[in-house]
Amino acid sequence: MHIYYVSGYDEKVSDEKGDRVMTEKKKVNFFDTTIRDGVQSLWAMKMTYGMLDSFVGEIDKVGYSYIDLPVNAINAKMSIRFMKDDPWKIAHLLGRKITKTKKFVFVLDRLDLLEMGEPRSIVKFYYDLAFRVTGAHRTAMMANTRNELDRYFPWVVPMVRDMGLEFQPMICYYPSPRNTDEYYADLTKRIMKYEPDALWLKDAGGLLSAERIKTLLPAIQKEAKGVPIDLHSHGMSTNQGRTVVEAMKLGVDGVHTCIPPLASGSSHVSIYNAMHNAKVLGLEHNITNVEAIEETERRLRILGKLEGLPEGVPLEYDHGVYTHQVPGGVISNLREQLTQLGIGDKLDEVLDEVIRIRADLGDPIMITPASQFVVSQAAVNVSTGERYKEVLDCMIETALGVWGWEDAGVPWMDQNIKDRFLSHTNAKRIKETYEKNLETEADEGSVDKIRASYGMTDASDEDFIMYHIMKGDTEIKQIQPPQSYYTGKEPLVLLLKELGKDHDISRLQLQKGKSFFDFRQK
Repeated sequence: MHIYYVSGYDEKVSDEKGDRVMTEKKKVNFFDTTIRDGVQSLWAMKMTYGMLDSFVGEIDKVGYSYIDLPVNAINAKMSIRFMKDDPWKIAHLLGRKITKTKKFVFVLDRLDLLEMGEPRSIVKFYYDLAFRVTGAHRTAMMANTRNELDRYFPWVVPMVRDMGLEFQPMICYYPSPRNTDEYYADLTKRIMKYEPDALWLKDAGGLLSAERIKTLLPAIQKEAKGVPIDLHSHGMSTNQGRTVVEAMKLGVDGVHTCIPPLASGSSHVSIYNAMHNAKVLGLEHNITNVEAIEETERRLRILGKLEGLPEGVPLEYDHGVYTHQVPGGVISNLREQLTQLGIGDKLDEVLDEVIRIRADLGDPIMITPASQFVVSQAAVNVSTGERYKEVLDCMIETALGVWGWEDAGVPWMDQNIKDRFLSHTNAKRIKETYEKNLETEADEGSVDKIRASYGMTDASDEDFIMYHIMKGDTEIKQIQPPQSYYTGKEPLVLLLKELGKDHDISRLQLQKGKSFFDFRQK
């Protein structure tokens, strides 16, 4: 039986012999990633409890299939270290304010994707707590980097199933002579052994084109055998809009979107644009409350102005993104970190160095953690003025195969560079640590023993895991009470309460039509 995927309908049609089925789709579902990937791509993860509290309830009214939540150990570290915010308050807020829409939270094989050495018990403890606090329904994990299918899927998938979550593996796209349609078809076939609830075609670098997806998506669809597929594509190459349209024509089930000003640029397609193009194609969608989108946008723009944060705008075409391949979720953080290092004006030099490092490393798939490793080494090379004058441990780990093999580029690394890394004075220590970490990760471990080692037997689950993530409480003690943000829709009584705190304001008059209000204080 042959199956053909086209767009426009929802019925199955057999030919006169009854041996051909044509599946045609009439509807596409939109998934929201504004507060997770939109913030990561454009605002360098700068989203506080107070900011979320001022608008996130509006997103819940829109009608999205899922809302992507910024709940993981990396976001937790950012919240504590840079925003002096309590990540568990954020998790509770999202669980409390998002009640109509299904919630999505990433799962990792460790708490910090950039570090190894977590026993499985602590990973399970964290995610069980995060899923319960937020009320998450679905989770996802990358499927073709760092050997996930071989090393992590066998225990992570049963773990999330036992916790009652839907599982959606991510197929990560990056252009390479090795990453053919056949490669992705075979990867999909291997993934299907885990009986996923859906698949996610992840284009983190925004490098998919309308032409490429015409063969790539059908190859994946054929092996997926009807399992729903979402498209997650950033705007780095400016091909995003056409790629989304072609995907919808081919019958993709879902598209990931953001609400302006956290759409476009290196982020995701605007929900307005996605809805418009679905309408042009004659497709129905799941969005039921455009007014809630507009209100969310209005509040986000106010927050952006208050905090001096950028608005996402469509980019001019830059062919360089196909050479450096830095993902949309990494570029904003790279700019921020270069500025902190005092070399913010050297972004172009760093991106040129990224190209050279990628070639040295055998063209690894540029997705977390490889993308962070490459841009970090590039920044070091540029800042020191000499290539590999200082070699980061992650480069040595890459050469050792710590972060994968084929997809990490190890068999194709420049042999001279590889020898240089492996003969580094730190190489022996790193190899021994890696072997020890493998043993630790394979061990179930005991949460009770870890708690006792911190003297936190009687501490709350949230306090204990924060202490573990931050490796102590020094930074945790610096957490501040959340700041309130007012975006113009708060009750009058709240306005008066806040005005009452400012004794320099003695009188306020409000008038609307024939209604008049006079507020005075001594």
